[in-house]
Amino acid sequence: MSQMKLPLVDQLQDPADEAAIHRIALAIDARVQGRGRRRSLPLVLVGSAAAVVALTVAAINLHRDAGPLLLAGGQEIVATEAGKAGSEIALSDGSRIRLAPGARFEPLENTGARFSAIVARGCADFDVRPDGPRHWTVECGLATVEVVGTAFTCERAPGKLRVVDHHGVVLVRGEHVPDRARRLSAGESLDITEDGPSVSPAAAFVPSVSPDDRSAPAEMPTAAAKRETVREAVKVHAAVGKPWRELARNGRHREAFAVLGSEGLRRESEQLGVGDLLALADVARLSGHPAEAVMPLERILAEFANDSQAPLAAFALGRLDLDSLGRPRAAASAFRKAIELGIPSSLREDVLARLVEACARSGDVACARRAADAYRAEFPSGRHARAIQGWLRR
Repeated sequence: MSQMKLPLVDQLQDPADEAAIHRIALAIDARVQGRGRRRSLPLVLVGSAAAVVALTVAAINLHRDAGPLLLAGGQEIVATEAGKAGSEIALSDGSRIRLAPGARFEPLENTGARFSAIVARGCADFDVRPDGPRHWTVECGLATVEVVGTAFTCERAPGKLRVVDHHGVVLVRGEHVPDRARRLSAGESLDITEDGPSVSPAAAFVPSVSPDDRSAPAEMPTAAAKRETVREAVKVHAAVGKPWRELARNGRHREAFAVLGSEGLRRESEQLGVGDLLALADVARLSGHPAEAVMPLERILAEFANDSQAPLAAFALGRLDLDSLGRPRAAASAFRKAIELGIPSSLREDVLARLVEACARSGDVACARRAADAYRAEFPSGRHARAIQGWLRR
């Protein structure tokens, strides 16, 4: 056997240069030009057909909508205000939301791809199923929490917010967040105030709803409760010199209501325009005074019915009557008004469905059936169809 010369890299060089390879390829192509084209034609067709099928399947999967998220029992998710014992919301995808006593949770957007909600007041624990089809966002006043699948706590109070990540990763965004965005990993917490945020280990945080025993929310010790009451009183006193609009824009609705008071809110409601009236309604509603939110909304409907925001005011009034004030007949009237004024098409399905619920809860079976028929006529495969069936069986 002959001895291999070194280095090996010199012995492994291709003896054919690029020009030679090109000439060989041209010669082969000339010999099989006719025959090769005829034989390759069926393969091209088969390949094209396979590609079409693959693209069709991909398009179907891309546009497949998982439908709105529902409660575990199949009902529609609605605004929930926790009582003294707290509240737990079990969802159809296995996710859970636990509200501390006095907390309020409201859904904002619910589709097969997105779910967004607001913690309007208090403390809420979220345990979102990992790898779900929906992108979750939770509005918490001073910041927005974005999550795909994790467990975290959002504790909201006037002028401050605490977000704690128990496992997974969340993204916290907002004007008061450093660089307007902060990524939290398991074991981290972010305290946000109007003066500035701070990041700390979650071990130093004792949530209102314990991550280990969330069915029994812990009560604040008496001394701590007293200190919290004093702090809130100091904040309200400090806020008196600030216009209520500034406080409302910053999400400080409780302080804005303290500045106005019930009399001030009614007085402002008698003289302001649509934008301010909607803001007044939010101040009352989000500060825990839902009955005080009725007057500004009713004035919009009485004096500004031609305004483009009037249908939204009617919808808001109906939700307030139905979810917070327990007045289903008044809610049904408000929902009808929203439809009459021309609610935007993006909200029409929701308004029609809530009209069915309001009629059913008021005991007006005929009204509920008419509203259900109207809903099915416009939305035969609507996302509220299952919930409507449940309301009709009540």
